[in-house]
Amino acid sequence: MIFFDTESIGYYGPTILIQWAKDDGPVHLHNIWTQPVRSTLKLIEEMAQDTLVGFNLAHDSFHINRTYGCLSLLPLDEPPTTAHYMDVEKDDRCRDDYCVKPADALDLMLYGRKGEFQSTLNQKDIIIRKIPRLLATRLLVELKERVKIDDIYFAKSKNGCQWRIIDLDVDGREITTDTSVERDPDFVNLRLTFHPSAALKSIMESVLGHEVTTFDEFDNMKRPEEYGWWPCSGKWIGVARQWIWEWTNDERRLVYAENDVKYTRELYEYFGSPASGDDDSVLAWAVGAIYWRGFSVDIQACREKLLKANDTIEECEINVNSPSEVKRYLHEVCTPLQRMAIPNTSKEVLASISEWDTNVELTKRVASVVHARRACKEKDLLEKLIIAGRLYVNFKVIGTKSNRMSGGNESFVSRGGSINPQGIKKESDIRACFPLALVDMLLCGGDFDGFEISIAEAEWNDANLRIDLQTGKKLHAIVGSSMYNMTYDEVIATKDLGAQDPNGYYSRAKTFVFGNMYGAELQKSSSVLGLSVDETREGIARHEQRYPGIREARERIYEDFAALRQPQGIGTEVVWCEPKRFVESMLGFKRYFAMEYSVIRALFELAREPSDELKEACKGLSKVKRRDRLQTVGGAAASALYAAAFNLNAKVMRSAANHKIQSPGGQITKNVERRIWDIQPVGIHAWVVMVFNVHDEVMAPCKPEVVELVKSIVNSTVESYRDRIPFISMQWKIGLKNWGEK
Repeated sequence: MIFFDTESIGYYGPTILIQWAKDDGPVHLHNIWTQPVRSTLKLIEEMAQDTLVGFNLAHDSFHINRTYGCLSLLPLDEPPTTAHYMDVEKDDRCRDDYCVKPADALDLMLYGRKGEFQSTLNQKDIIIRKIPRLLATRLLVELKERVKIDDIYFAKSKNGCQWRIIDLDVDGREITTDTSVERDPDFVNLRLTFHPSAALKSIMESVLGHEVTTFDEFDNMKRPEEYGWWPCSGKWIGVARQWIWEWTNDERRLVYAENDVKYTRELYEYFGSPASGDDDSVLAWAVGAIYWRGFSVDIQACREKLLKANDTIEECEINVNSPSEVKRYLHEVCTPLQRMAIPNTSKEVLASISEWDTNVELTKRVASVVHARRACKEKDLLEKLIIAGRLYVNFKVIGTKSNRMSGGNESFVSRGGSINPQGIKKESDIRACFPLALVDMLLCGGDFDGFEISIAEAEWNDANLRIDLQTGKKLHAIVGSSMYNMTYDEVIATKDLGAQDPNGYYSRAKTFVFGNMYGAELQKSSSVLGLSVDETREGIARHEQRYPGIREARERIYEDFAALRQPQGIGTEVVWCEPKRFVESMLGFKRYFAMEYSVIRALFELAREPSDELKEACKGLSKVKRRDRLQTVGGAAASALYAAAFNLNAKVMRSAANHKIQSPGGQITKNVERRIWDIQPVGIHAWVVMVFNVHDEVMAPCKPEVVELVKSIVNSTVESYRDRIPFISMQWKIGLKNWGEK
């Protein structure tokens, strides 16, 4: 077992140091730029025959593969030079020839994300809405005292856990940058923003109590110009000399580098010496290796689509990337009442305007803006692809708390950005620009059929629904028949009609199915269906009476995760019911809610039993009008606190329902991806297979001689889940022309 890390020029530039330690032995610092090339290649070859333990292996895999691919083409008996390195880095051979794959892998960052370090993933803001302005400052003090959140949630923030007072306009919207907007004289919001850090040293400091030295204290070096979408751009050359000198001679940096390996080993022991070879760790290595090589791009097709995108942008009369200009452009053809309904030009607002049928010119302008904005995004993507020559994509192997992958890098995301393939929709004709398979490979791939529905059905485990689906009935039409009180045949007959059509029952039911599956609120569901709240409630009751397993699944979520309840009904006493602190998927992956419940409990107790100081601050203050009724200032504050607690609890319950379906989907998809990657030989070997997943689809360029093996592995892996998910299915295709081929 080898514990290791790498240090490089910037984030994407060449590796300078490989720090490593065998088992519990001493830490070695191998400086690539002072050692003969032969010794570096030998070190990497020896590492590849062992189990590699690291923290953020995708990053280190990228650097190990880059280093070996480049150095293998340089003179063996002398250290590399930047000039030689630059020459081979621009040569496709250094990317095509070799894949470095270790015998086994363990990524401690990902291991931690399955447990107590889920906190390093993104966390949405907590907002307490419409707090009386006169009490805001006092409440900040109370919240700081009562709401205790681990420091790691704020590791990237200089101020730590910091609640902020946010002004509102007279319509209750938060004011961010426009200082000319009239402010609400009575109310403000209180907002808590999280800044978690996934860095090893942050974890060592927050969890194990180490005093660590960060680069901010002595980082006086110029950063290279970096691009996540073009990691081999060579923009590091202008700063290389200083970086190499510093990492060779600065004692503080050498101690810093040595500590990375020591901390990794210490964290391994802290976790109880976990086993290697889990899907996530193995895929982390695959992600980094494939990121260095990149996928094939049809440059000519990119140029043709770029011309069309430019034409679309030019056809629009304005700069669609300027919100203020777009807003003026739309307001020019609006009535005064319509202007009030267009406070901004967000995607959601434009989508709602497109449904209006009373202002032809307005809807025409909205369509022009939407098309031009889409073209701007396509232009940005196409220009990057043309420059880079390949599609370089990186992934966060555990990018969400449900264990799904997400696009983007773990660090330095803002430094030049990166291409997120998950943002390239299936319907986009841009996908035709991606043959993906490089020389001597064939593109294979597949997409799960109705994946979320099949997992939801397994989770509901309703006998009646399973029988109906086994006869070939469509879930969306089954649900539509309940919601609209129509027959199944009447709903299925509307399958080809859009949601905006008065008779588009099937399409609206389809949208409702996914929203309801993930805990959409009743008001939102009613809007989607085109029904009143009472009609929607009655439809849900009909459906759950017919399929009681669905009701039981919903009730389980409520019983397990509803911490705040009002047994006597709305408007009566709120009581606390101790909830479960995590939700577990059918495949065993847990999502934790300890932090959320600590905040909910603190808000609940502050609303129910305000401190003497808060009560004193309320004395003598005039009543305020909150939500169309007069309240004392203290009562309004309590209402806001209760509302925030209930809203946060509702988010937890929606997340728990989401986890039950999203988590198995992500885990199964990654398992298919990992089994394909297992075909790639261990050690230093020519590329046999490449693979990545986007949502529920897996794409795998591979050598012709293994395509049937890959297909067999995919089919057997999918089939292995049938006992738990009866309707699981994936259609695997061989010899696709490009990513866009259906």
